[in-house]
Amino acid sequence: MTPSPATHLDSAATPDPAAAHAAWRSERLSQVSGRTGAAALINYVPLDATEQEISEFPLSARRIADEPGVRVRAHTVGITLRTSAGITELTPGVETFVDRLGANGLPLIEFGRFTIDAFSLDGTDVELRVYDAEADNLRTLTGIETNPYDPAWVLTGTFHAGQPDARVPWSFTRESDNGHTKAVPGTISVRVGEADYSLLVFADGPALVLVFADATTGSISYAPGRFLRLDPVPDGDPIVLDFNRAFVPPCGFSDFFSCPIPPAPNRISAAVTAGENRARRTP
Repeated sequence: MTPSPATHLDSAATPDPAAAHAAWRSERLSQVSGRTGAAALINYVPLDATEQEISEFPLSARRIADEPGVRVRAHTVGITLRTSAGITELTPGVETFVDRLGANGLPLIEFGRFTIDAFSLDGTDVELRVYDAEADNLRTLTGIETNPYDPAWVLTGTFHAGQPDARVPWSFTRESDNGHTKAVPGTISVRVGEADYSLLVFADGPALVLVFADATTGSISYAPGRFLRLDPVPDGDPIVLDFNRAFVPPCGFSDFFSCPIPPAPNRISAAVTAGENRARRTP
C-alpha cells in the first residue's frame, strides 16, 4: 500500500537516531583528521607589534593593538590567502592584513602542506595557529573511542537566559590564557543521574557549548572534560542535551590548543557513559 503523504513526511523527518549517531561519528573523525583538523595543529605563535618569523612557514607576522586580525609578510612566492571571496597569492615582501578566524573556518594562509589561521579567545589578543597535513598526531590517530548510542542519555532541561552580552572570566588548559572571558548567555537547569544541576553554557557563534566533567573524566574519558554543542532556545524553553554527541575538545588531539576547563557548576557527579571518550592512537 502506498503511504499517505503525511506518513512519508513523518518518516523522513525522524531518521533513526543510532544511524544519525554513526554518521556523526564518521564526520567527527573526518573533522579532526583533516588538513586543519585538531590533530594537525603543530604550533601556536602569540603576536605583538614586533614582526616575528614563523618557523614552519616562510612568513613573518605582527599585530597592531586593537586591530581584529594580524599583518603578515610572505617571504617567497606560492603562499596563498583563502577567504570567502576566493584564493589570492600573497606578494612577497608586501604586508597584508588578515582578519582573525571566522565562523566559516576562514581566512586561511596556505603553503605546501602547512596552513595558518589567526585565532583569538576573546578579541583581546591574537595568535597564529600552524597546521601540518603530515603532523605526527595525524599519522598516529586511528580513531576516537566512542560509546554506543544510548537514548537514555538524551536529556531535556530548561534554558534560563542571563544578562545580555555577559562575559565571564574562564580557566584554560594553557595557564597563560586564564582570565580570558567567554560570552555566557545563560544556564541550563537539568537533572543528571540523581542530582539537579544549573549548567553554565557559553556562546560559540550561534550555538551554545557546554564544557563539563563527570565521573568518567580522567579515567575513561578525556581530562579535564568534554564539550557538548547545543542549539539555542528562548528563555524558559526546553532544551535538549544529547550526551551521545559529547565530544573530545581540540586539546585532546593536540597539546598546542588551549581549551576551556569545566567550571565548578559543570562538574557532574554521575558517570556520563555517552559520547566520545578520548583519541585512539597507534601504540
